[in-house]
Amino acid sequence: MSLLLKAFALKLLAGRTVGGAFSLLLLILLPVAGILKLVGLPLLLVLGTLGAPLMLLLGAIGLPLLIVVCLGGVLLLAVGAFLTLGLLAIKILLPIFLVIWLVKLIFRRRQPRLVPAAAHE
Repeated sequence: MSLLLKAFALKLLAGRTVGGAFSLLLLILLPVAGILKLVGLPLLLVLGTLGAPLMLLLGAIGLPLLIVVCLGGVLLLAVGAFLTLGLLAIKILLPIFLVIWLVKLIFRRRQPRLVPAAAHE
């Protein structure tokens, strides 16, 4: 069973280009990291929680140690940057969107509704 899982992981990673494998791993790691960060874990603990299984997965496939450390480091750096910049963007953009939504809601209520002439007859 473990040989089958190893072959499947190798097929997913080696069968694609480097960018495809990188994006596949980021696609898997980013939602998990977001959920862990939402729960309240500090950023370093989130990266450590995601880093250990990632390094084990890359090592179990049979990649050389230098490639495992480099690829794992780049992926964890990208996840950390996305989490940090994402939270910063949410803190800046969310109030702007809420104010725009509130202004639209207020002005929508003030405009009279047009009733078709056929409805009065």
